[in-house]
Amino acid sequence: MTSRWWVAVAFTLLPILPAHAAEDQKLFGAEATIPSTRVLRFTSAIDGEPFTLEVRKPFGPPPKDGYSVLYVLDGELYFSIAQFLSYALPGTSPVVVGIGHNALRNKDVIMRYAKSPLKDASKLGVDEAFAAFSNLRVRDFTLPPAPEHRAPIWLGSEGGNIDQFLKVIETEIKPRIAALVPVNAADQALYGHSLGGLAVIRALFTEPNAFRTFIASSPSLWWDGNAVLKGEAAFANQVRSGRTAPKILITAAAGEPDEPPPDRDYLKTLTPDKAAEIAPYAKMSHSWAGMKTGSRALADRLGKISGKTGYKVSYELIPDVDHGSEPRVALIHAMDFAFPR
Repeated sequence: MTSRWWVAVAFTLLPILPAHAAEDQKLFGAEATIPSTRVLRFTSAIDGEPFTLEVRKPFGPPPKDGYSVLYVLDGELYFSIAQFLSYALPGTSPVVVGIGHNALRNKDVIMRYAKSPLKDASKLGVDEAFAAFSNLRVRDFTLPPAPEHRAPIWLGSEGGNIDQFLKVIETEIKPRIAALVPVNAADQALYGHSLGGLAVIRALFTEPNAFRTFIASSPSLWWDGNAVLKGEAAFANQVRSGRTAPKILITAAAGEPDEPPPDRDYLKTLTPDKAAEIAPYAKMSHSWAGMKTGSRALADRLGKISGKTGYKVSYELIPDVDHGSEPRVALIHAMDFAFPR
C-alpha cells in the first residue's frame, strides 16, 4: 500500500480523532474530550516503541465475569468510532481499547518515525504526521517481504515485525487493561482494517486462543505474495483437533478494487521512468489475493473446517462503501458479531 494512499484515507478521518488533556508535544491542538475515557502511554520493553492506548470504560458496573474487551488496531483512526458504537449495545457494553502511537499528534513520535529530513519540530505538518502513522502501522502489522516480492523502495516500507507487535499486545497491553478494569479474559476481540486486518489474520493463525473473536476488515492478504496464508493449514488442524474454536468475521467493501495496490489509477500518475521501474512489481502483485475475492475465499475455506461447538466463521461484503470508508460500517457488524446480546 502506498504511503500517499494512506495519507489520503487517514486525512478524511482526521476530524473524528479523539482529543485528550493538553500535551506539550501535540501537533494539532484540541479541547474536546470523550466521557469515561482515559489514555495510557508506555514505551514497550519488547520493541522500544512508544505506545498510546485510548481506553473507554463502560458506565455500568462490571458483569460477574468482568468486562468484555474490544482491541482496535489503528487506534488513532478507529477508537472514536468504536467507542461511540459500543454505547448502542444492549446490556453492559465492552471496554474499547484503541492501540496506537499518537502518531498523528505527538511531535516527538512524528520526528522519530516520519523519516523526514525536517529537523525543526515547529515545521512539522500533516504530511509528516501521516508519514509517521503509515510507517508505524507497516512496522506493526507486517513482516518483511521476501526479496522476490519487494516493491521499489520509493513505493513504501520494507515491512516490520507483526509477531513482535502481537507479543506487545499479549504481554504488555492486556495486563495494563486488566489492571485498570475487571476483564473477562474469555471474551476479548481483536479488530483490524486493511493492513490491520492482515495483522488480525496473522494473530488468528499464530495465537488463535489469544482472543475469543477475530475481526478482519478488508484484510491485505496479498502482502508478500499471500505469505500470511502459510499459517492456515496449521490453524485448521488446531480447529479440527478441538484445541481452538474462535469466532471469525471477515469483511470486504463492495466498492473497493479487487486487485492489490498499486491500483491502476495511481500507476497512471507516475513519470515514465517510475512507471517502468514499478511495472514488474505491479504485474506480480496484481496476481496476489484480491481484496474481495481473497477475503471471500479465505472465509469459505475456514467455514468448511469442522470444529467444536463455538467455532464460527462469517463473511460479509458491505455494500455502498469503499476501502477507506468501510470501517465505519464494519465496526457496527464487528460489535454485533463479537458481543451478541
